[in-house]
Amino acid sequence: MQDNPNEQGKPRFLARDDAAPSPEGPYKGRFLHKDEPEAEDAAEAPAFQTDALDIPLSFEKTPGEDSQEAAADPEDAAEAPAFQTDALDIPLSFEEAPGEDSQEAAAEPENASYGEAPTDAGFDGLHEPPDPDYTAGISEDLPEEPEEVLPETIDDYSEIPDDVPVEDVPLTEEDADFQELFSAEPEAEDEIPVRDHPAPKGRPKRRKGEGLLGIPNILVTLVWIAIILAIGVTLGRMIWVCAADVLAFGREDHKVTITISSTDDIDDIAQKLKSANLIRYPGLFKLYASFAVDEGEIQPGIWDLNTLYDYHALVNMMSPSSHRSVVTIMIPEGSSCRQIFELLQEKRVCTVEALESYAATGDLGDHWFLDGLTRGDKYCLEGYLFPDTYEFYTNDTAENVLNKMLNNFDSRVDESIRGQLDSLNGYLVQLMTNNGRDSEYISSHMLSMADVITVASLIEKESASAEESYTIASVIYNRLYAWGSTPAYLNIDAAVIYGLDGKTDLTQADLQTDTPYNTYLHTGLTPGPITNPGLNSIKAALAPQNTKYYYYILDPAVGTHHFSSTLEEHEAFREAIRG
Repeated sequence: MQDNPNEQGKPRFLARDDAAPSPEGPYKGRFLHKDEPEAEDAAEAPAFQTDALDIPLSFEKTPGEDSQEAAADPEDAAEAPAFQTDALDIPLSFEEAPGEDSQEAAAEPENASYGEAPTDAGFDGLHEPPDPDYTAGISEDLPEEPEEVLPETIDDYSEIPDDVPVEDVPLTEEDADFQELFSAEPEAEDEIPVRDHPAPKGRPKRRKGEGLLGIPNILVTLVWIAIILAIGVTLGRMIWVCAADVLAFGREDHKVTITISSTDDIDDIAQKLKSANLIRYPGLFKLYASFAVDEGEIQPGIWDLNTLYDYHALVNMMSPSSHRSVVTIMIPEGSSCRQIFELLQEKRVCTVEALESYAATGDLGDHWFLDGLTRGDKYCLEGYLFPDTYEFYTNDTAENVLNKMLNNFDSRVDESIRGQLDSLNGYLVQLMTNNGRDSEYISSHMLSMADVITVASLIEKESASAEESYTIASVIYNRLYAWGSTPAYLNIDAAVIYGLDGKTDLTQADLQTDTPYNTYLHTGLTPGPITNPGLNSIKAALAPQNTKYYYYILDPAVGTHHFSSTLEEHEAFREAIRG
């Protein structure tokens, strides 16, 4: 019976689930709170199973309700009001094991009441307090569950029920070995004798805030900053100074001419540029040249430069491709190699050094007049650089310049001129025969074409005009071949001057200076030509005038020479012009 007819009754099996806690722990409802057993333990489950709950739960008593429940509580069944849980639509199905209905019917109390509100202070207001008689009947009628015995060792912890305390869980073999190893007492180690060490010697530890040698760290930092700033300023200044030299900053406008010879290397070129105030730092120019200048880009020559030129412009202006203008040069007859080389350098054609070097050792081609010529001397081409008017490229090579002049000599002194050599030797044979020379002497004193060029060079220097060249040639041959028993001294001042490297103001001491070209001290011809004769002098040497002259002296009144056959006549005329 319900004391409060307005209070909805609870199902009996729900009330039984709220039983008082058992001595072993809180009681779990048999239907709602009992965990569903595992699949393999389903065969051992006691009394009942909850299969698929697929019917609505209803507690309204109808005339056809289960007979077992009516027999267990006939009075309460008649007084209990109609009650149904419409809100619970969870289908339930109960499969009862054999004998379960009899246990539940025997444990049913006679006067179950669902209407009184609980007065226990610990009741939560959601369930009715458990009936002591009811719970006692359940505990007596429920079968005892078998005590689970855990294996000593396990392989899978999932086999252990949830309500087993952790300390009761058996260990695996690996865990048992680890626990045995972990709980084992460490072996006693031999004590290592401790030796007292003396206090370390040396400087004490630096105090905090101090650096090396006890200098405060802030001071060290300031010193480093000062050093870095000094280095930065110094490097910046060096970079600016170098850039100013490379780019020619801050220079005045001055034109400068320098000469680069074929023997100059990059060190010599840098020094010449510095001497001309074109650069300030030769080492920097050499560094620039090592990266930016190709080999052979700076050529020997005479270069007109400017102090406003930077490094790049200086290199370009010293390259042949920068200046290829043509210059016309007239080389006078009677010019020596030294004079010709200086003239070519003056006209920006080639340097003296390049010309001298190539004349001594360069490849001069195959020329007939060079056969038997001794090379190695810078003036060894004396007599064969034909004087004429030429056109040269400025800053040309010595090879081009010298070969052009030698080719001109070869073409001008042709076969028609060289053919006169035989007639000249015939004339000389007659002179020597008239002078009483034997055939052996005569054959050893025949002239070659090289000798003729030497005679022509003497004629070139001594003649005052083209007409008297043939007469002077006759004087030279008369002194050489018709002087008597011994050749006479030629006494030609021009040869002495040549031996003295072009000195013009001769003194009596100069006439006594012993050189191979001093015709006052050595008889016969000079070792070689003393100049580069013109074509007229060469012709005069090949076809001298037949005279009896042995002396000549310049007559200043007419600008030509006066010729004499005897010494007395010669001295008388000398006294006459001196007055």
